Amino acid sequence: MIGAAVFAGAFAVAFLAFALFVDPRKLWWRFRARHFDNPEAHEPSAASFMWRRVTLAALGVFLGWQVIGMLRLAGVFETGPDHAEVLDRVEYAALNLETEDGEGRHKWPGGGEGAWDEFINPRLKGPEREDPVASLVDGEDAGGDGHSEASREGGTGSQSGSEPDTRGSFVERYDIDGICLTVTATPLPGQSEMDHAIDNLRYSVRTDVVDSPCE
Repeated sequence: MIGAAVFAGAFAVAFLAFALFVDPRKLWWRFRARHFDNPEAHEPSAASFMWRRVTLAALGVFLGWQVIGMLRLAGVFETGPDHAEVLDRVEYAALNLETEDGEGRHKWPGGGEGAWDEFINPRLKGPEREDPVASLVDGEDAGGDGHSEASREGGTGSQSGSEPDTRGSFVERYDIDGICLTVTATPLPGQSEMDHAIDNLRYSVRTDVVDSPCE
């Protein structure tokens, strides 16, 4: 694509150069007049020479526009979103990830590094070719079982009375172009032992966005 753009660009420059800097009347007298016994009688009019200039300039502009289009398709002019735009997208993703009181959300399936990056990343996309990506930098479930150390010590279902069941609670921190998104997920109470065993839990999700890299 870039090679075709360079080829077309060379013609665009040539057409514009001829239109702007080359006198078509002199060209006619140099290369065409010799073929006529009476060249003065066959010399094109001033309007004809002017239209030749206009046509060459129009072709040059048209080819130049096509070159820009090809370079755009090749990604030459692609730039990523600025920091303010990334921050807006992160806050949007965080807002969509949070749950209302009493509502829950299952971990997002898809095999990402964290439990929620497959949910976050689609909400970071924009018109640019290079979209920001959420990278897991810290998480208590980094070992893969989705349980914090405190949860492992007390996760036998023996919590008493009104004390909330915190088995499976975990915090993950994602870095997104220098912005830290913290996701805190706590299992909703009253879920079955089977759900705990197979990690099919619904979580209350809270988020926090800090405009600085994760510590």
